Amino acid sequence: HYIGRAVAAMILAKYPLIENPALTKYVNEVGLLLANASDRPVTFGGYHFAVVKSDAPNAYACPGGIIIVSNSLLKEMANEDQLAAVLAHEVAHVAHRHGIKAIKKARWTKFGFYAAGEVGKQYTSNEVGQLAQEFQGVVMDVAKKVMESGYSKSDEKDADSNGMKFAADAGYNPLEMVAFLKAETEKGIGNAGGPFSSHPQPQARMSQISSLTAGIVPLPTTEAVRTARFNRVR
Repeated sequence: HYIGRAVAAMILAKYPLIENPALTKYVNEVGLLLANASDRPVTFGGYHFAVVKSDAPNAYACPGGIIIVSNSLLKEMANEDQLAAVLAHEVAHVAHRHGIKAIKKARWTKFGFYAAGEVGKQYTSNEVGQLAQEFQGVVMDVAKKVMESGYSKSDEKDADSNGMKFAADAGYNPLEMVAFLKAETEKGIGNAGGPFSSHPQPQARMSQISSLTAGIVPLPTTEAVRTARFNRVR
């Protein structure tokens, strides 16, 4: 929880929050619906969704449940189902604790050393300083993963597989993720380094998602209602 809050603070220091209460409320309503449909609907501090101002179309999943999307990414989407598919992907990263994997083993060892002490022990000022330094290192490990290098290809594949299931279970059409990826690929977005570099190739992702969603029959009328709602808020 606290690692995720610290990472989110670093993202918000770089990209300002969009001051649009209606949009923020809407994205949280969609996001929380997906979180409730996930295999980890409850986290210590709960799921929270935010929109930031950034020229880069991107999304960030911070440990514990803080998920941030850029306004540029929202502009690339055609409807609520595409938003749901992207948010479900990020929820899967949180639910399966992918960000925590970025913490170096040596840091866990040091934390374990301090935690093994007696309950209620009064740490010396030197020990407190070392703990604070290690926590800062943990935050930097995770922040680099979330903001720069991106998750591993296996974690991205897992987020696609489970995220599309979460979206379908929440009543959305996960096939819209394929439409979104196709449109982004045609524009050349997401193919050049950064967090997107860890994702599988677009064609491979679209093929996998199409296979996972085979047999799902979308409801055009319901989708039309959601799309109208999406367009009103965006």
